[in-house]
Amino acid sequence: MATTNRQVATGSWSRLVILLGGDTLVFVIFALLGRSSHGLVDENPLLAAGRVAWPFFIGWLIVAPWMGVFRQQPPLRMLGLTLGAWLIALPVGLGLRWWQLGRSSPLSFAVVTFLTVAALLLIWRGAYSWWQTRQQV
Repeated sequence: MATTNRQVATGSWSRLVILLGGDTLVFVIFALLGRSSHGLVDENPLLAAGRVAWPFFIGWLIVAPWMGVFRQQPPLRMLGLTLGAWLIALPVGLGLRWWQLGRSSPLSFAVVTFLTVAALLLIWRGAYSWWQTRQQV
């Protein structure tokens, strides 16, 4: 059966929505884990997590499309592109966080943020890319 342009476009949009949704969850989970590890309890934990996550998520959204991580990629390529995009997006997120708080963050925060978000993004995006590849077989 021939694939139409409409089917390709629909597949691209649905993949984009799924990837953006998963990425959003990654950054919210990162913020919830961080706040929990510091014993911070809020009346509305999702709102508090959103305040922590938004600078990094915006940094990700600025950088990631240019790196090709929203296109279909083989799993290993997706992992490499994701890691590279996060490496570039982290300083953007830290800059936005500096602007938000009016002060810089310690190096330890940057390292933990990089490692935690990298692990979550790699797990999520690697699994999704693998699943997408399996669907095509």
